Amino acid sequence: MKNILVGAVAYAPQIVPIWDTIRDYANHYFKGEIRLDYVLFSNYERQVEWLLNKKIDIAWNTNVAYVRSKFATNNGVEALLMRDTDIGFKSIFVSKDKISSLQALKGKKFGLGSLDSAQAAIMPLFYLQKEGLETQESLAQNLPAPQTSSNAVSIIRYNSDVGKHGDTGRSEFDVLEAIKAGMLDAGAIGSTTWARIMQEGTYPELSSFYASTDYCHCNFTSLKDFDEGLKKAFVAMMLSQNTLKNDTQISQMMKLEGLNEWVLCDQKALSGYHDIIQAMQEQNLLNP
Repeated sequence: MKNILVGAVAYAPQIVPIWDTIRDYANHYFKGEIRLDYVLFSNYERQVEWLLNKKIDIAWNTNVAYVRSKFATNNGVEALLMRDTDIGFKSIFVSKDKISSLQALKGKKFGLGSLDSAQAAIMPLFYLQKEGLETQESLAQNLPAPQTSSNAVSIIRYNSDVGKHGDTGRSEFDVLEAIKAGMLDAGAIGSTTWARIMQEGTYPELSSFYASTDYCHCNFTSLKDFDEGLKKAFVAMMLSQNTLKNDTQISQMMKLEGLNEWVLCDQKALSGYHDIIQAMQEQNLLNP
């Protein structure tokens, strides 16, 4: 019997039922020819290390973990598939007081989430600097941040749950709470967090004033030299779940994992990582 070992990061309690469901479904689907199992990690850096050392076969990676894997292997990894919701991801800038443009952030305090979160830190900083804005950084515990230039955006970082690449969302809510309390003028969160709070109505005093261009979030990553037959079998198994939305367990798993269907990582989807690669290069974040 052949085996596939998948890695995932345990950023929330629902990860266990998600992967129990995928494992049990896979082993029924493969009918004894292939056995799938999973291992959970406390952080993405360890997961990337295990993938590169071939201790796991496939990693359920964030965009940051995927880019670091590409860099560490000189493009020796392959993105297999992702959630439909991993495409068209955005960073959203929000504030309590009306802000007319990115240029209006000069002299203001702007909150970023965990330093390894693409949606709440890496990409927002990339867009601010792409706008030509000068930035000066401080950590949240050092507030009030020193301000030596009225033309600079004072960046305040909320480094909650570093290692989980923003998956817990905790740092984004730290930023939201700081804006609500008047400690920040504005800040960055991911588009899924913004959609959630809009639906729940939990921050009615906040509004968005900027939405970034699209980029991609997570994907299943393997080394390019991973067994081609097992790779194709895994992809086929995962895609077969798309036809089973009336199955209670599959539909609940998809709900917990935040997707409507699994999709292949084609060239269009992969183009959604180009800006992330550039941002991580400019911010010296390619190494863990």
